[in-house]
Amino acid sequence: MRTGLIAKKIGMTRVFDENRKHNSVTVLEIPSAKVLKLRNAKKDGYNALVIGFDKALSSKLNKPEKIFFEKLKTEPVKKIKEFRVSEDNLVDSGTKIDVSHFVVGQFVDVK
Repeated sequence: MRTGLIAKKIGMTRVFDENRKHNSVTVLEIPSAKVLKLRNAKKDGYNALVIGFDKALSSKLNKPEKIFFEKLKTEPVKKIKEFRVSEDNLVDSGTKIDVSHFVVGQFVDVK
């Protein structure tokens, strides 16, 4: 399994090829995301990356969210998603994930 990515949908457009035929495409904004936490098979029963993006104000968080981010010792974020990955695709907690993390032609899961 591979690492996922969080993106915001901006809209739709079309791209023309050399034969003047068009393909519909989705335009995504990919903000810099950060790995908040690792889940491993020994402790949690599966391997996963917990990824978050879009900074949040601590005044907007409820008590359980504040405790969660205090335990992780990171800045609070608005969006959090968990992506299951294979053990060889685990990256360190705190790693920033953006487009440069992937190679051309690699498949990704976008949420």
